[in-house]
Amino acid sequence: MSQIERPWWLLVNKSAGLVTTVQEAHLPGEQTFIVRGEPVVQGLAWLTWGPAGALLGILLMTGAAIAFDISEQPWGLKFVFIAAFMGVPALLWGAVAGLTTRLARRYLDEAREAGRQSCTIRLNQPKAQLSFQADSSSVATTVAYGDIQQPEVTYPIGDRGGKRALLTLQTKQGPLTLLNETLGSQTQKTDLAEKIEAVLAAYHQKKSRD
Repeated sequence: MSQIERPWWLLVNKSAGLVTTVQEAHLPGEQTFIVRGEPVVQGLAWLTWGPAGALLGILLMTGAAIAFDISEQPWGLKFVFIAAFMGVPALLWGAVAGLTTRLARRYLDEAREAGRQSCTIRLNQPKAQLSFQADSSSVATTVAYGDIQQPEVTYPIGDRGGKRALLTLQTKQGPLTLLNETLGSQTQKTDLAEKIEAVLAAYHQKKSRD
């Protein structure tokens, strides 16, 4: 998708984190976790240009009242004008907000697409391998079960509040990050670590029996 610049008139509220889902799939001898995250991107056209449209409606109706000298008109016409004075700004608010929201849709869709992240984690029992691949990488990283010490949830240095969790794979060669701090919640990462640990434990238990 080609990149486009944000329109000058569009204010956007974009979440710092990602709304993440984890899809689990099972095949004979293989367990796969597909983690997908997308930012919440909201256009604020209805909040900024909607009121501007309503203000324009008020100015137009005020100008009409002065031009037609409404105070000197029959009461029936006054009631019609009062109803229009209340309705026209509301209609213009809705029309302007709807138009700007429609014009902003392309940018908002592209911003969501640009902010999407995903990671696929595969556990292959016959090959005794764990592989993971982020959407930004064209090559999957593969680690033998025998080289894995444990999966765990860790935190970046300096994260005193413990709010930026990482899903890390501790290996004999050093730690590998499966999920970065923005992709997946702490609960999701903890659940994934437990499931990976269960698969590894089952493998080592079977190997010890053999």
